[in-house]
Amino acid sequence: MKEQLICSVHIDKELDPLFIQLSDETLKRLNIESKSIILNYGNYKKELTIEIDHNLKLNQIKISSCLNENISIPDLPYDSFFDKNHLFLGPVIGFLETPWFNPKKETAKLRFSNYDKIKGLIYIFNSKTINQSTKTISGYYYEPKTNRFIKGTFPYPCAIYNRSPMNPNLYRHFKEHIGKNIFNYPYRNDNKYSFWINMSKIPYIREHLPFTRKYNGLESLVYMLTKYESVFLKPTSLSRGRGIFHIKKADKGYILSANTGDKVLIKSIETLEEKLHSSTMKNSRYIIQQEIPFTHSGKKIDFRLYLQKDETKNWTYSGMETKVAQTGSVISNSSNREKVLPGEAALKEIYHLNEDQMKQKIVEITQLCMKILNVMENDEEAHLGDVAFDFILDHECKVWVLEMQPNYAAERKANRTMDERQVLPYILPTPFEYAKALAGFEMKSMR
Repeated sequence: MKEQLICSVHIDKELDPLFIQLSDETLKRLNIESKSIILNYGNYKKELTIEIDHNLKLNQIKISSCLNENISIPDLPYDSFFDKNHLFLGPVIGFLETPWFNPKKETAKLRFSNYDKIKGLIYIFNSKTINQSTKTISGYYYEPKTNRFIKGTFPYPCAIYNRSPMNPNLYRHFKEHIGKNIFNYPYRNDNKYSFWINMSKIPYIREHLPFTRKYNGLESLVYMLTKYESVFLKPTSLSRGRGIFHIKKADKGYILSANTGDKVLIKSIETLEEKLHSSTMKNSRYIIQQEIPFTHSGKKIDFRLYLQKDETKNWTYSGMETKVAQTGSVISNSSNREKVLPGEAALKEIYHLNEDQMKQKIVEITQLCMKILNVMENDEEAHLGDVAFDFILDHECKVWVLEMQPNYAAERKANRTMDERQVLPYILPTPFEYAKALAGFEMKSMR
């Protein structure tokens, strides 16, 4: 970003929308020889005729709040910079959510706790409110003075933080107009089998993956249960513990546990296969995966690590939490969970690491997950910026990565217990820092 002079831009409802006003001294400082300035507001550009106003102070600029008959500039705190005779006002950031997301809920405001660092126009919209012919979007923008959301119509942004299953045609449309500044696309949790296949090709990563095979009935059951004492049967593309089965060898057969907590003893592997055939979801594909057993006081333990890109455009550690399952449960999703601990506390209390060991372990886990992300982002279409990794630490404190999720519970956690909400201040605001950097604005205050 080239920066000639930082100016204070004032939005004036009464000013003629064809003009931009500034003092003669400011114009000289800008070293602009043309008679006009091109305003860049999001993806919208408008040529404004320069008009000298001797009442304005040095570095003060005044523009109209009206861009055209459909779009107005809300009176918000903005950053601005000049590049030749182009004035960039912003940032303008789009937050693409699902149609059922309600921006009027209090939980939505948690995203904007660092607005004083971001500034500019941040608006929430969904795929149904996009007008591709006029290149405008209807939605709700955050108003910091009143801490509320206001409805409006806006130009295409310079960066989009995606939290929805955006279809490829819409992605290509936005990419054509705003470039690659769309992150968390594609917005889906990676197919568990594809994740295993792609990541197991890399020896360093493969060492940290539970062995996985495609489930194809009796043959795969025999193979995996000969090799391991216990395994999981998982749908390749579902989350939140749905459709998962746990199988463990027993003295007189096999114990089959469902995600509901129901358990049954099955005496032969043939009967086990028949039971699974009748119990699995008919339209879902499954994997069969080695279990990495670790329990604490008889309760299953696993972890979630949050990695996000920030204003540096680099991945950074945003937090870690430990999910403690209810006694007897084979999964630790929200409906089968006893509590959530901060990851740092669990490493000390459960794994008995000292302060230095705990910090070193977090660095190790973070670096491993970043290497996985680097592999994933080699895909030309993939642009990630906000993800969660689910993993397990075994009795030797070795890391076993289960999956990577861009589509993880975020706002939903705000309606859960206090222990679940602890991580929210660290993970909800950060993606807008990355969006601001993508939009071409530095994170520091520019006034």
